[in-house]
Amino acid sequence: LTNGDSSATVYKFGACVTSYKKGDTDYLMVRPDAKMDGSKPISGGIPFCFPQFGPGAIQQHGFARNVDWEVSEKTADKVVFTLSENDYTMDMWPYKFTATYSVTLKADKLATEFTVTNTDSKPFDFTAALHSYWSCSAIKNVKVTSPSFDGATYLDKMQSPPADVKSASDSITISSETDRVYAGVSGDVVLNDSGRKAPLTIANNLGWADTVIWNPYGSEAMGYDNFICVESALAAMPVALQPGEYWTGAMDVVP
Repeated sequence: LTNGDSSATVYKFGACVTSYKKGDTDYLMVRPDAKMDGSKPISGGIPFCFPQFGPGAIQQHGFARNVDWEVSEKTADKVVFTLSENDYTMDMWPYKFTATYSVTLKADKLATEFTVTNTDSKPFDFTAALHSYWSCSAIKNVKVTSPSFDGATYLDKMQSPPADVKSASDSITISSETDRVYAGVSGDVVLNDSGRKAPLTIANNLGWADTVIWNPYGSEAMGYDNFICVESALAAMPVALQPGEYWTGAMDVVP
């Protein structure tokens, strides 16, 4: 996709946005250990988690990130993908659905919108996330801020067993391996990078109720020093849809 001094690259495989450039800066990062041949989900950019976030009854993070989506609309600055059930998905998640994902490259931001519709005759529930890898100059330079972080309860998955912790600050820095689910933290989350001229705003405008922070600190193979995952998520509580109902999540990336 192109629009003025902006560009984006999106794969049909997983409907994964792998690059969003404005000027000379690519705000997304693809890990050095990523496979781009379809042999496994793309590790980087904005991969999908649907209909399951994390581990659970079906494969890790669900199936949406490792199947080809259909392109239903395409212009110079916008692409719309659709995904519905097939034999592969029904074998692990026996529900009929339609998922639509639009990526629009605007002059001042990248706009995404994800809609899930229950086309079955029975209800289902799901969790989901945009597992976004934001590039950074170095992880030590990064501070993630939101007023909603202060006082929020997050699930710290690095504890054994995972435990709820109450946050005492509106900002997050990374100095060790980190995997946290902040329930109820949505709205604007700002990524400040002291090695860059301006912050990046991850604007959760609709639907995405939670924020996930992840970094595999110390893993050179994953390229830990050059990204932070700040994920727009629906992870703490699943959404239930009756037949014919739909849910929408909208997230904008604003340099």
